[in-house]
Amino acid sequence: MIRRIRTLTPLLVLACAGSGAWASKKAFNIQDDLLAYPQFQVFFPDEYILDARARELLQNQQESSSASADKTFSEGNDAQVYLGSRKDQSEDVNKETIEGSGFTYEEMLLEGQRYLCSIPQVDNGNRDQTNGAESTSKEDEQREIARATDRGLELLREMEGKCMYYISGWWSYSFCYKKQIKQFHALPSGPGVPNYPPIEDSTTHSFVLGRFPNSGDDEDLEGDAEHKKTTTDVAELQTKGGSRYLVQRLGGGTKCDLTGKDRKIEVQFHCHPQSTDRIGWIKELTTCSYLMVIYTPRLCNDVAFLPPQQDEAHAIECREILSEEEVSDWEANREYHLAQQLVESAITPEFPVVGDIEVGAHKWVGSEGKQIEKGRVASIGEEKIEVVAKRQNGEITRLSKEELKKYGLDPEKIETLKSRLEELAKGKDWTLEIVESNGERGLVGTVDSNDDEKEDHAAQGSISQPAQGTTADKGESNAETGEEKKKADEKIDHYEPEKSGPTTDDADDGSEEIFFKDEL
Repeated sequence: MIRRIRTLTPLLVLACAGSGAWASKKAFNIQDDLLAYPQFQVFFPDEYILDARARELLQNQQESSSASADKTFSEGNDAQVYLGSRKDQSEDVNKETIEGSGFTYEEMLLEGQRYLCSIPQVDNGNRDQTNGAESTSKEDEQREIARATDRGLELLREMEGKCMYYISGWWSYSFCYKKQIKQFHALPSGPGVPNYPPIEDSTTHSFVLGRFPNSGDDEDLEGDAEHKKTTTDVAELQTKGGSRYLVQRLGGGTKCDLTGKDRKIEVQFHCHPQSTDRIGWIKELTTCSYLMVIYTPRLCNDVAFLPPQQDEAHAIECREILSEEEVSDWEANREYHLAQQLVESAITPEFPVVGDIEVGAHKWVGSEGKQIEKGRVASIGEEKIEVVAKRQNGEITRLSKEELKKYGLDPEKIETLKSRLEELAKGKDWTLEIVESNGERGLVGTVDSNDDEKEDHAAQGSISQPAQGTTADKGESNAETGEEKKKADEKIDHYEPEKSGPTTDDADDGSEEIFFKDEL
C-alpha cells in the first residue's frame, strides 16, 4: 500500500471546530491565507491499527471526558463529597494517559475504509490564566508597546534631513521626515531637468498634506503638563495581521476647499528587510484625508516590528483500522506495492523527458515527413549553384537533356541562352549556372572579361528565361527592359582566375555575371 499524503478539508474543519485546546498558538486573523499556510495538515502514514486498540483509545477518551465533566460539577457543589474508588482511580489513569499522549482521537470513514485519526493538542497558553495574571499580562503588553514605540522613533530618527519621492500620474509626492509631506506636479524631464528627484512645477498648485510637530514647540511647552505631548501622541504602535507597524498622524496641511479643514495624513512605517527606505503607496481615503505607507529596513532592527513567522502545520495522522483477519492481506498488499515501486524505480527512460516531451525521440520533428521548414529569413545568404553549361579553353560542355529536365529546364531554351552567351563573350570563356537563393531560382551567366571591356559588358541587358510551361516571348521582352539591364549591371562580380604564371594582363582579368531570371 503506497504512502499517501493529502489534505482533507472536512477533517481540518473538525480539528478547528473541536476542543479549544486544539487551537494554534498564533491568534486567528481574518487576513491569514489558510490554504497557503494551513494550521493543520492530514497525513496517511503507511501503517495500521487494530480494531481492538482503536476502540480502547476511543473509549478511554470518552470516559476521561465524562470524568472531567463530573469533577467540574462536584467542585461547584460544596455539599457533596465523593469517596475515592478503584474505578475513579482507573479513570484518572486513563485521563492521564490520554492527556499525556498529547493527542485526541477521532474515527473517520473515508471511501468505505475506517481510519483512526490522532489530532495533536496544542496548548494556547492563555486559557488557564487567572484574572490577576490577565491584568499583569495587559500591563506587560502596555509596557512592551511603549518600549517598542520609543525604540521605533529612535530608529526612524536616522531619516532626518532626507527626503523620499513618489510619482503617481500627474501628481508627485515628497516626504521629508520631521518636516512635511507635499503634493505637487513635477516638471517633465528634459535638458536641465533630471528624472529623479522630481522638480516641482512652480506654475501649478501644490498642497501640503501634513506637517510634523515642531520640536521647538515641545521644548517651549515642556513645563506645561496640560500641553506636554507623550510619545504615544506623536506615534502609535498598531498590530494588523500579526505584524506590527508604527503610525504617525500628521495635520496642519493646506486648507481643503471642499471641507474647509486642513488636510491631514496618516503615515505607516512598516518593516521591510529586503528594501531601502521607500514610499510603498499613497491614496486619498476620504476628501483631503490621505494614507501613506513607507517601507523601511530600519524598524527591522527591533524584534517587535519583524514580520510574523509562519508556523508549521500541525500533523493529523490517520491510520487504517483493521481486524486481525485483515492484517495478512494488508501486509501482502503492502509488499506487492513496495516491489512495484522498486521495479518502476529501476526502469530508466530511454530519452530524457522535459515538459512531457521526450528529448531526442523524434516524435515531433526529425523523422520522415516531420521536418522543420526554414523561413525565408533563415535562408538569407544560402545559395545552391549547379553548372548548366560552360566554355573553358574553347571547349563547350553542358548537362544532358535528362539532367536539364531534372531541374525543370527546357533544353531548347538553354540552347538559346548558350548561344546568347557566345555572342556576349566574343570568344572568351563563360559559365551558365542555375542558382537557388531565398526560395527563388535563377540562371546566371558569367563571362570572363578584361578591365578594358568591363564597361561594354556592363551595358548588356539581362536575358529573362522562363521555366518550362511559360512562353519564350515573355522572357525575350524582359531581356530588353532597362530595369533588367540596370539589375545586371549592379550584380557584376570580379575575380582573378588561376593562371599558370602571373602577368600584368592576367592581373587585370575579371568576370562579368549576367542574370537570367528563371520564372517558376
